[in-house]
Amino acid sequence: MMLFPGRPIESWSVSMPRNYMTRSEPKTGGAPPRGFPRETGDILFIFPETRYPSGQPPLGIAMLAAVSRDLGHRVEVFDMSFRRKPFKELEEFLGGCRPAAVGVSIMTPQLMDACRAVEIVRKKLPDALVIAGGPHATVLPEDTLQRTGADLVYSGEAEAAWTRLLGGEDPGGIPGFTMIREGTVHRVPGLLLTEDLDSLPLPDRSVFDMEKYFSSWYSMDRVDPSLRGTSVMATRGCPFKCTFCQPTLSEIFGRRTRKRSPGAIVGELETLVEEYGINAFMFEDSTFIADPVWVHGICDEMTGRGLKLKWCCNVRADLLTEELLDHMVRAGLSKINMGVESASQRVLDDIYEKGITVEGVRRALRMAGDRGVAVQGYFMLGAPGETREEMMETIRFAAREPFDDALFDITTPFPHTELWERTKGLIRKDYEEFDCFHKSVYELEGFSPSEIERMKKRAFWKFYLHPGRILRTLRTVLGPRNLRRTLLKARRI
Repeated sequence: MMLFPGRPIESWSVSMPRNYMTRSEPKTGGAPPRGFPRETGDILFIFPETRYPSGQPPLGIAMLAAVSRDLGHRVEVFDMSFRRKPFKELEEFLGGCRPAAVGVSIMTPQLMDACRAVEIVRKKLPDALVIAGGPHATVLPEDTLQRTGADLVYSGEAEAAWTRLLGGEDPGGIPGFTMIREGTVHRVPGLLLTEDLDSLPLPDRSVFDMEKYFSSWYSMDRVDPSLRGTSVMATRGCPFKCTFCQPTLSEIFGRRTRKRSPGAIVGELETLVEEYGINAFMFEDSTFIADPVWVHGICDEMTGRGLKLKWCCNVRADLLTEELLDHMVRAGLSKINMGVESASQRVLDDIYEKGITVEGVRRALRMAGDRGVAVQGYFMLGAPGETREEMMETIRFAAREPFDDALFDITTPFPHTELWERTKGLIRKDYEEFDCFHKSVYELEGFSPSEIERMKKRAFWKFYLHPGRILRTLRTVLGPRNLRRTLLKARRI
């Protein structure tokens, strides 16, 4: 089966230079791969996560796999998440397949591994069309084209563009693609968005080893470590203006938040129960409760269908109300994740422009505690202009307030965010070294990067060894299954 029926791949893709830094001569002649072994697919996706595997499968790849299969293509995914020798295994895997197209999804911390994966693809599959996408490719398409040597880079959510590409359309006319044409970089302006998210197929999770994801899922360990759960996405976009996310999120998903219907969301949950036997899940959306009327509709749909699942979601403290929380609890809500970022109101207002208050966080904690809902706090340390005392106050605040879980990140200015634009003169590391778990990328007055990194580790220990939660911490980590999950989480400390 031809990947692009009626059109030889060389007519527009493989003839492009592999790496525009070297300006190699276009490849000519040769037939595109026409036959594929039955045991392999004609489209291969690679997920280059080698450092921080988790229980959340990459749903973007799962969506493209579903779209591809709906169009009649065979699909495989090489997921590096749980492999001991991912690059050696990738090389061995590629020796037994001949996909016509290889897609690589890239987040900024995965850039170095993605480049290495593409290098292996070039070596083993010199005729394959290589396409890079994902958040990093979206905001830095020309740079991604240069570093990876991909044939095409796509910016934005990809289902509509992928459908057009597989239909044989020239990528030079599809908004969002970047490529080499006649020796120069050609970027097609525009953003292709799917307005009706219900029109998309459900993510095809069968392309992953879901049992490994279930055994690694720790999103609700503080509720019950034995839960069997996974991730669900209900929206695209975010209406808020936090400097560490925007305008990057809008560059990917547009400025308007789009939502799936309550019926479609609960239908997916029923499918996950039937096919995988889940009893828990997490809404991975940045701010699940931005539209309370819609959330009420989802809760009604879950209770109306008798769906008895435990679940968690991301919330903003300023949007949480007692009425909404009560309704979510009746529908199975057991945990909320709250972006706090800092215990300094000055940092929240002036650096992150978060739009919440420290007192509002305390109020949300009280509401959750009164209803037996666990709370995980997200915090950041080491922003330019943040004082040592403000960082220490954030650590003390996290430890003494009734949070059940906490995640401490080192403030990292991801490309094209407002934080990046304001502070890029202080950045002393390349994107390939960006790692919000372990590295400070800034050169800050009065702080060395290593001091910020040590402070972050201190925050974890102070939080989890606090007398008020140490026994619960031990209960969560004991046992073979729990220990494995704890070791995965420990990679981020």
